[in-house]
Amino acid sequence: MCMRKIEFYVSPDGKVKVDEEGIPFTKEYAEGDKELTEYVARLIKNQYPEAYNALALEYRASMPNKPFFQFLIVHRFIRCNFGKFDGLTYDIEGDVLHIEDVACPLKWRNDCPLRGVVCKPKPFGLTSRETEVAKLSSSGRAYDEISEELGISHSTIKNTIQKIKEKLHLSSSKDITKLMIATL
Repeated sequence: MCMRKIEFYVSPDGKVKVDEEGIPFTKEYAEGDKELTEYVARLIKNQYPEAYNALALEYRASMPNKPFFQFLIVHRFIRCNFGKFDGLTYDIEGDVLHIEDVACPLKWRNDCPLRGVVCKPKPFGLTSRETEVAKLSSSGRAYDEISEELGISHSTIKNTIQKIKEKLHLSSSKDITKLMIATL
């Protein structure tokens, strides 16, 4: 698993800045940042598929140029969800996105049709049962306790946790906890 720690913020002139742990300078996020774009696009697609799909539809005219298409999706997602330079929590820590409550970057649009889909998106594509298991696991409950509370076997809980990790491309139960905390 990649243990990157990245903070994004939007400057007063609307430019997205990137501050990554281990890199001694802050840079402007640009179309040429292909590796960063692919990394963040993968996280968005895996954890917030509804937001990714809505942005893919929004920028579909750019789809033939895949790097630019992905850049547009990631740039907009950042502006809608990571606008603050807060210094408390990285926006991306490992493979977990920490969504922030930010002012709409499209102030000129009174009612953004992507509100609640792209900004403050609903997490991932887990089933209601998987979400329930993830929440209980994230609250510190052991598999036996979750099993008893939900009336399903210990092995079913263990398998469900494994499915969640696979769906979200996470490597540990701790990452599930981080993700659940970030999205509640």
